[in-house]
Amino acid sequence: MIQFSNIAHTYKEYLDSLYSYALHLGFDEQMAMDAIHDIFYKLCIHHSSLNEIDNLKSYLFRSLRNKLIDIKKTNREDTSPFTNQHDLLETLPFQLYVTVEDELIMEEDAKEICLKVEKVLNRLTNRQREIVYLRYIKEQSYEEIAEIMQISVAACRNLISKSINRLKKSSLPIALLLLLIK
Repeated sequence: MIQFSNIAHTYKEYLDSLYSYALHLGFDEQMAMDAIHDIFYKLCIHHSSLNEIDNLKSYLFRSLRNKLIDIKKTNREDTSPFTNQHDLLETLPFQLYVTVEDELIMEEDAKEICLKVEKVLNRLTNRQREIVYLRYIKEQSYEEIAEIMQISVAACRNLISKSINRLKKSSLPIALLLLLIK
């Protein structure tokens, strides 16, 4: 649920994604921004209905897509009528390419995620980091790790368990952490 005071924050949060989506749908930069501004203008005007929105991100993308379709209908160069909505939807040339902006956003996101992962890993002791490395990056068996670290297999399992429990307490999902440290 979203409040009126959060619309500006929501705009900042989703602007880049919505803009990129509109460009991928084949619309020019000005038309993309006009459509996005129209959506947020309507959100400001009808903010009392925001309480009914369950998934804001989906709502924004769906609204943008519908707005762009409406623009396409209005600005259609050919005068042949579409037989139905499906025909119009088929004419949206979704172009999938990586823009410079997408690359910059991905780099920023990657740096931010790396910093978060490093922060989480720094909460582990040296032995815990070592055992996570051996088990999940080098994919060593418990027996191999026990031999390498000169501990018993039971101690190895215990140390891995403690390490994973500590990692689970972070704000990042454990699967993502393990994937990223590879």
